[in-house]
Amino acid sequence: MDSTVAEATYVVMPMEYIPKFTAALATHHSFQLRQAMHCSQEMAEAITLRQIQELHQHEQASSHQYLVAVQWQNTIIGGAWYSAPPQQVAILQWLMIEEDFQGQGHGKNLLAHVVGQCRCAGSAGLALHVFTANHKSIHLYESMGFSDVGKEMYLKW
Repeated sequence: MDSTVAEATYVVMPMEYIPKFTAALATHHSFQLRQAMHCSQEMAEAITLRQIQELHQHEQASSHQYLVAVQWQNTIIGGAWYSAPPQQVAILQWLMIEEDFQGQGHGKNLLAHVVGQCRCAGSAGLALHVFTANHKSIHLYESMGFSDVGKEMYLKW
């Protein structure tokens, strides 16, 4: 691993970065939805934006929701959105590293940070959802010890 990646720090996500973070999530997630569900771009975007809005509402109501950012060389390059309630399963909602910084170990280090924070919070484990076509993310999660325990299925009409 590049030693400069290890110099990244993890901070509370700055308010000014949140729109960039959620826009990147919306783009990626709606693309994945279109592939998985074979739905229109409008439908995928509407579903994604609704999920983001629900998370924002839940974040404001819960003291166990976290937005953490990766700061590398004084620049925010990605982040994670997760919940870590004590004695319950933590949920990784989203993890994102900006495209120019992918493949350098930032995602793996961010995920390790989130895992550590969830353990410190006293959570019972960490769960996440990933699209089956998202091979890069699946590889990352498996390399960190995550295992497939089920399927999310979709019925289209």
